[in-house]
Amino acid sequence: MANKRPIESYQPKYKNLPRPWNLRYSRAKAQAAYFEQEWAFTPDNWYKVWEDSGVKEHMGRDTHQYCMVRIDNIEAWAPYNVIIIPRRMHFKKLFYEYVANYPKTEYDPIKHAYYCPPEALEKYNA
Repeated sequence: MANKRPIESYQPKYKNLPRPWNLRYSRAKAQAAYFEQEWAFTPDNWYKVWEDSGVKEHMGRDTHQYCMVRIDNIEAWAPYNVIIIPRRMHFKKLFYEYVANYPKTEYDPIKHAYYCPPEALEKYNA
């Protein structure tokens, strides 16, 4: 059997992010690549959006947690095009669009966002 290094000896790819956040950033970037979506975040500004939101410890996949979504689905994942919303709100929007056949809409940075980065507020004149 080949000698394998213990997991603790591996260096994170993004050393400037705290330990669990370098993995979360990598997963988010890989998810965008899988769905062929553009990615314009750097590790620092991605972490800054979560840190400024005040809910970074509540990021997750459960209904009571928070997620980052794009305002305009055509544009890249970037600080000027994302908002932080509760997952419950995201599920509600998906239900209305895909199950109840309501017309698809974009997120409104003021109406829907729990946190909206200043770049997005400037871009969408909110």
